[in-house]
Amino acid sequence: MKTKVVVENTLTPYIDYLKSCGYDVYTLHKNTNIENIVSDEYKAIIVSGLDVLSTSGATYEKPPVPIIEAKDRTPKEIHDMIENRYK
Repeated sequence: MKTKVVVENTLTPYIDYLKSCGYDVYTLHKNTNIENIVSDEYKAIIVSGLDVLSTSGATYEKPPVPIIEAKDRTPKEIHDMIENRYK
């Protein structure tokens, strides 16, 4: 079974890299669908910056999975974080 992650839709290089590593990637569109993440079937949520969650009207306070900030990190670094911490 593939590892599932959620990635902000503007992070195309991260989406492409994680897909190439065999991940099942779901996109987060301006956080409008963050409320739909209600289980721990996803290993992580990757956003461009944590400030995105507060500026886009997202009211979801406690997602069931870790949120990773992509800012100042490469797609490989994000991949390594998921592999080492969240599996």
